Amino acid sequence: MAEKIGNAMESHCFMNESVPRFSLTPWVLLGVLMLVLFLLIRAPASLLQRVVPTNPALQVSAWGGTIWRGQAEWVQQGASGLLSWRIKPWGLFLGRAMADIHSEGAVPLHGAVSLGLHRLEVRGLQGEMPGELLDIVLPPGWKMPGAVKAANFGVTRAGWHEGAWTAAEGDLAWEGGALQLPLSGQQLQLTLPPMRMTPKLVGDSLQLALTEAGSGLALAEATLLPDGRVETQVRERLLRYSPAHRSSGADPNAVVASTREAR
Repeated sequence: MAEKIGNAMESHCFMNESVPRFSLTPWVLLGVLMLVLFLLIRAPASLLQRVVPTNPALQVSAWGGTIWRGQAEWVQQGASGLLSWRIKPWGLFLGRAMADIHSEGAVPLHGAVSLGLHRLEVRGLQGEMPGELLDIVLPPGWKMPGAVKAANFGVTRAGWHEGAWTAAEGDLAWEGGALQLPLSGQQLQLTLPPMRMTPKLVGDSLQLALTEAGSGLALAEATLLPDGRVETQVRERLLRYSPAHRSSGADPNAVVASTREAR
C-alpha cells in the first residue's frame, strides 16, 4: 500500500513538473506598451510646440495631424511656408528619432533627419534653404544671405555639438552676392560670384570647400573639428573680391589667413 502511495505521489510530482507555468507579466507589459504606442500615434502634432526653440522672430501655428505625421505653418522675417513631416516608428527601436521632412513656400526643401542620443544625421536634402541654415557647417561670423540650393546634401556626426564626423555627401550652391567675413579682428565685406560648397571627410573632421561655381577655383576651406572648433583657411583669390583688399601679387591659391576658433 505504501508503495502505491509513493508511486502516485511521484507520478503527481512528475506531472506538475511537466506542465509549463503560465505568467501574465509579459502579456501585461506588452499590453501597456501597445497602449502607450496607441496614445502616441493619436497624439496631436500641436504637442511638438513645446519643443520648438524660443525665437521671437519665428512664429509657428496651424498645427495639424499627429506627432507621427503632421504639418505646421511658420513665419519668420516676412518669409512663410508649410513644413510637414513623417516620423519612422522603427527608428525608435534604434534609439533615434527619424523623420522625412517636406517644406513648401519660401523654403522648398525635402530630405531626412535623424536625431539620437549621440548622433546627428541629415541626408538627401534637395531644394532651397536660407543661408542662415548653414550656420552648422560655416565658421563663426560668416553670414551668407539669400538662398542656397542643396543637391543630395547630407552630413552625419557622432554627437550634436561635438563628436567625430562620419559621413558627408552632396553639394551646395550659392547664387553669389555680399558676404561678411571676419578676418584678423575685422569684418570684411566681399561681393562674390556664384559659389559651390562641397563637403568631404578629412579624417574625423568635416571640410567644406568653397570654390567658384564657373571655374572651380578654390576660395577657402572651413574644417569642423570633432571638438567643436572650426579651422578656416582663406586664399588670396577670395580676398580679391573685397574692394578694400590690396593685392600683393601673391599666388591666388596661396593661403593668406588661417584661424582656429571655438563656435
